Amino acid sequence: MSYAEAIAELESLLAQLQEVPADIDQLYARVARAEALVAACRAQLRDVEDKLSALANTSE
Repeated sequence: MSYAEAIAELESLLAQLQEVPADIDQLYARVARAEALVAACRAQLRDVEDKLSALANTSE
């Protein structure tokens, strides 16, 4: 999943959490999915930071 797709799904989940009353099972599933998406986005961002840092080190 791309970063943009993860962000779009997070935005959708946030909208659902704000608008649609959910039972506890739905709420848990949505929050768990959001946590997984946030973790995936953070990992992708760290990977990009590492790559940029490596590029900066090779150009010095």
